[in-house]
Amino acid sequence: MGDPPGAAAAALTALLLAALLSAVPADTLVVGTLADPVSLEPHQATDIVAAAIVASVCETLVRVRPGSLRTEGALATTWATSDQRVWTLSLRQDVSFQDGAPFDADAVVENIEHLRRERAFPGRAERVGPHLVQITLDRPNAALLSTLSQPFFAMQSPKRLAGPGSDLPVGTGPFRLDSVRPGQVDLSAFGEHWAGAPRLARLAFRRFPDEEALARALASGAADVSSAIGPARAARLRDEPGLTLDSQSGLNLIYLALNNERAPFADARVRRALSRAIDRQGLVRDVLGGHAEPAHTALPPTLFGHDARARDLVLDRAAARRLLAAARVPESTETTLTVSRAPRPYLLEPLRVAARLRDDLARIGLIVRLREVATWTEHVELTSRGDYDLALLGWQADTLDPNDFLTALLDSGSIGTTNRARYRSAALDGLLKRARMDSAPLTRLTHYRRAQDLLQRDMPIVPLYHSSVITALGRGVHGVVTGPTGILRYDKAWKQP
Repeated sequence: MGDPPGAAAAALTALLLAALLSAVPADTLVVGTLADPVSLEPHQATDIVAAAIVASVCETLVRVRPGSLRTEGALATTWATSDQRVWTLSLRQDVSFQDGAPFDADAVVENIEHLRRERAFPGRAERVGPHLVQITLDRPNAALLSTLSQPFFAMQSPKRLAGPGSDLPVGTGPFRLDSVRPGQVDLSAFGEHWAGAPRLARLAFRRFPDEEALARALASGAADVSSAIGPARAARLRDEPGLTLDSQSGLNLIYLALNNERAPFADARVRRALSRAIDRQGLVRDVLGGHAEPAHTALPPTLFGHDARARDLVLDRAAARRLLAAARVPESTETTLTVSRAPRPYLLEPLRVAARLRDDLARIGLIVRLREVATWTEHVELTSRGDYDLALLGWQADTLDPNDFLTALLDSGSIGTTNRARYRSAALDGLLKRARMDSAPLTRLTHYRRAQDLLQRDMPIVPLYHSSVITALGRGVHGVVTGPTGILRYDKAWKQP
């Protein structure tokens, strides 16, 4: 008898990985992913895979220094403001885009205008001198520098912005984009980078069919680095010779989104009932192997503004049933939980997590049917337009400022894009606005604590957990830097043959 189909498939996979390994030169770093980027147009993209690619191609005006919470210069060298509304930035000189266009004040003005159109950037830029620019915001915003440090606010070549058709990035970064096709994005070194050419000649972002295939690729050397490995497989990879694994608390939130515009979830009592029905400790222990922290508020514990005094969202199913009864929700009410089959770096077991939530909610009398969506892109489209009852979603902080986290998830101005719960609260909008306008840290902290108190009462989303981010580094890989928001930097990376 021949080998069983499973063994044949495994053997074929091994052969393919061996062929891939033999084709990877020493000056190429293969980054393993589990999904393709939704969009590589920096000013339109939102997903973390795109962020990792864009960050290597395009640079921001400022960035957060690795290992700290401090902002440092990137394409801007200095900045100043007296009122948090008018900001003056001095720009780095002798910098060129990868298509030869100069980086100067005119380029910044064009990028800010493009960001106004694509991301509703709340301000305008004006050229003060060849390398001096003034940004005037519609209203004061103490979080501007944090916003400008995001990859999706990176500077792009004016030629690319003005050109028709292409939505592929052209920046000033250490790598330039060569090709994009399903399953693979290839970058090559930009030799004229202002800080010097990177040591690697090429970066290849390769999508693997599933986490098991990615783990085998890392073990065999067919992939060099990845942040898409879950806790269970990471534990097995620790025994592989030559592999290094790093785990850190993620600036993320996995949450259950409730469509606040649909009955019965328009009633805050129902939303609070769901928050009391879910066993977060069991979810983290049984599904995630302990590699996560149960969430009690929307902000991760390591993010400025997190309210450590927030009341624990303890498991209390009797209280949950009382809340449902008060809201006159009948026993055996049916609803649908939408979940993407495609994993994310911070949500590697979406179907298992969704099944656990379904079972928890069944214990308070709700019948939950899972609606599986094939791709993350489709999942984002469905939830952004409010085509769901419940949805399993996650958010990875792009900056170290709570404004970008809470405003994206819950400000009414973000409905239709990132406020997928479709939550509207003039009180929350006002708190977030005041926190943006005030530069005093203690005052901002007070506003964010009040915002979290309000969210605990309204419960527009149900916080579940903060996932640990595990980075696997292969044999001979050096110089990869993990940024504060979990995005890896490759400008100083190299491989030892």
